[in-house]
Amino acid sequence: MITAAAPRVMIRTATAMGGRMALRALTTRACSNVYQTSTSWSSNKLIPGTSRIFPSATTADVRFKSTVPLADEPSARDEYNVSTTVQGTDACLKVGIHALGITNPTTLYRNLTFQELFEHEQVNQEGQVANAEYGDTFTIDTGKFTGRSPKDKFLVKNVGSVSDQEVDWNNVNQSTSPEVYEKLYRKAVDHFNTRDTAYVFDGYCGASPASRKKIRFVHEMAWQQHFVTNMFIRPETSEEIQDFGEPDFTVINCCSQVVEDWEELGLNSDTAVVFNIEERTAVIFGTWYGGENKKGIFSLMNYWLPLAGDFPM
Repeated sequence: MITAAAPRVMIRTATAMGGRMALRALTTRACSNVYQTSTSWSSNKLIPGTSRIFPSATTADVRFKSTVPLADEPSARDEYNVSTTVQGTDACLKVGIHALGITNPTTLYRNLTFQELFEHEQVNQEGQVANAEYGDTFTIDTGKFTGRSPKDKFLVKNVGSVSDQEVDWNNVNQSTSPEVYEKLYRKAVDHFNTRDTAYVFDGYCGASPASRKKIRFVHEMAWQQHFVTNMFIRPETSEEIQDFGEPDFTVINCCSQVVEDWEELGLNSDTAVVFNIEERTAVIFGTWYGGENKKGIFSLMNYWLPLAGDFPM
């Protein structure tokens, strides 16, 4: 987690308060669970997209009624459709990733629908379809990483910059040099310039329009775009995509590639997740775990928001 130095006292105070609130919430949830398990339910509902059964609404779950799925409500997933497939030698120019140095792909899949992503995942043979009780579900293998790899995550220490002064540098917020990052960034760009296709997702982190950030992801595979489509706020209209403009931050994910010269570069392994705050870009190598996309941006929000006078979650 990245934390700006100035609000750390405020965070410590809030953490102490949060601990007491969390205890009360845990107690409330525990009591609710006891109540639910000791009550006879007239009917049960299957929560779409999960294997969990949610009991029919009674006094016990009125407090949580906003989480009860309604069968007659249209799914936001089904309604999401701002998909564009851009083809041609100028595809990178049209989408805007040429500014990153990525110019070779001639087919860019931008903000595909969930159904399109599902179809791409199968055609690309990126995993397997599980015939779950709640419907077909696409499954993937993240390899040796079933979670994030914190020892392989680095922030670029741009000496004299705002982040140099504000980041709480420690064994969690590990630093690397701009020179190392330049080599990794060039490696990422060169890799995508060997490809004919790429997946691009443009979306938002943060619910408030006043403080949210425009985030762009460049991925090799459909399931990675599927992941960030789930995790970030999606544009609602085609016009919003067309007017998206320059993102506040871009993540280039080269998970299929490893950093062979990691020892020479002073890294922890051939896996690298490196964020450059001033350059507003990040690169990912050697890990198939999707959570690196999400957590990296959430960590940056813990840096950006306090500097703007906003307290992050």
